[in-house]
Amino acid sequence: MKTKLFIILSFFVVFIIPFFSFFSLSKYQFENSFLVAKLKLDNTPPEIKLISYSNTNTQYPKYANKTHTITTRIQIIEDHISQINLDSNHIKIKVHNKLVSVNFKKITCISESEHIYDIVFTNVPGDGKLSITFLEGTVIDTSLQNSSEKTFSSDILIDNTAPVTIFSEELISDNYSRGTIKVNEGIQPVNGWDISSDNMILSRNFPNPIEYELPIKDFAQNPASALVSIKKASNIVLEYAAYDAGTNNYDIVKSGEISGSKVINSDSICKTEALFIRTSGNIDSSSLKGRAFLYTYYGEGSSGNCKSTELRYNYGYNPLTSWRIVNKEHLAGITSGKGFTEFGGTGVNYSAKGGSNTIPEEIAKQYLFGLSGIALSLDDYSEYSIVYQIYVLGVGWLPCKYNGEETMYSYDKPMSAIRINIVPNSQRQYLIDYWNAGN
Repeated sequence: MKTKLFIILSFFVVFIIPFFSFFSLSKYQFENSFLVAKLKLDNTPPEIKLISYSNTNTQYPKYANKTHTITTRIQIIEDHISQINLDSNHIKIKVHNKLVSVNFKKITCISESEHIYDIVFTNVPGDGKLSITFLEGTVIDTSLQNSSEKTFSSDILIDNTAPVTIFSEELISDNYSRGTIKVNEGIQPVNGWDISSDNMILSRNFPNPIEYELPIKDFAQNPASALVSIKKASNIVLEYAAYDAGTNNYDIVKSGEISGSKVINSDSICKTEALFIRTSGNIDSSSLKGRAFLYTYYGEGSSGNCKSTELRYNYGYNPLTSWRIVNKEHLAGITSGKGFTEFGGTGVNYSAKGGSNTIPEEIAKQYLFGLSGIALSLDDYSEYSIVYQIYVLGVGWLPCKYNGEETMYSYDKPMSAIRINIVPNSQRQYLIDYWNAGN
């Protein structure tokens, strides 16, 4: 009996009690939860976004060369940034898809909250489209994820090659010449010149011969020049001649040419005693006038007469305050059928034994006297200017003068050569710069 009871109790303990333990017979039940860790999973790597390109070539912002400064503005898309590597090791500049070395001037944070940066660089070499590449790992987030390599193209054309020009002249109606400049790339408009729709051909008409360097620039501001050389035009004719003491040579030339070049090239001590000028063609016969400044020697307190004009000159410096009208006053026929207006006076270095008002022989041979200065003027400057330049022995070419300005080095240092030209106003400074440069 005892054995049977023990078996029943054992069965109850082993099988029945555990079964009832799964059920709560209490009035209240409690649940407890514990926060072990709060994690936010970040599976998106940092991203670099291009905002804009800008360029200090404000007139033509789509073109640049080494002289210009370029700014690239970017934004970093990432909330949890660990490291930003905006440096030359991670930023690469390309021109025509080729890596180039540039000068990084500065990298500036524009907005910390929005992660906006300006990358400023200059001295970009080569020719072609500009792009910027950010290498992998330029930005690293707190999850140690790297930004991927990314290249941003631009619409800026890097151009460090100067334009190449070809000039040609064509004689057209009314004895005008058309000057044409063809360029191998688009260039900026030039004052006083017509330009083709593709910006590769310049043209303008000229009434008389002229030569000068015309400066041009392409859209990237690369400078070049074209030699404008007009020789066939004769709508306006300007002729002049320097009469050299000692050679009895009337060196007659036309617009822009040097009268007295033989004196310069031979290093002669001869001086210009008189200057002869005439105009013809499509120009008013009385539109040009001038005045000369003569330095003579006839003895202290004395005076002498010019042989050809009978004008009387006093000893020393003779500033003439009145203007002489070319083609109208003091005409001299130095060539057959052509009357030139004379400025100055021939014979101021003349010596003759027994004559009156002559220079001593030893002084006359030094040719110390002649035209010290000149001023030329037009009646109307609305379209044209008159430019002139004189050469003084031992000094060289003096700075150009124009439109009535006096040119003279010293009253006792007469000139030995001269050049004169009538030039369109828009081209005047180009001619002055060309002559002043010694051309």
